[in-house]
Amino acid sequence: MTQTESNMPQSTIELRVDSHYANQVVSLGTIMELFGMAGGKLSMMFDGDAGFMKAFDEVEFVAPAYEGDYLRVTATQLSAGNTSRRRKYEAYVVARTYGIGQSPSHGEVLDPPILVARATGTIVVPKELQRYEHSN
Repeated sequence: MTQTESNMPQSTIELRVDSHYANQVVSLGTIMELFGMAGGKLSMMFDGDAGFMKAFDEVEFVAPAYEGDYLRVTATQLSAGNTSRRRKYEAYVVARTYGIGQSPSHGEVLDPPILVARATGTIVVPKELQRYEHSN
């Protein structure tokens, strides 16, 4: 049985991000950490164990995220072998405060959201750590 991407397991996290840079741009490392958080959540949903990141095959940063942005980060499972799981990761700015209005408390929900980064990668969950049965 094959599944399309739209019905593959997916996890989503949303949070407000901070920056330690003078120009208020969010660190690329922060985005990668968020990919790991969304992927860890997906692993717990699918296997009952967080697993181990093996490799990111491709990572692309396409737009900046700024301090105060609200990001939606998703991890979507593309395929699953006996122990490896292939994933797609995406990060979008869904609301922004940086540069919006005159007051520091101004902000707006973005429609459409802005894609800031995407990646693909593989994680491994050793068979002995998998808590759920799957048919491959």
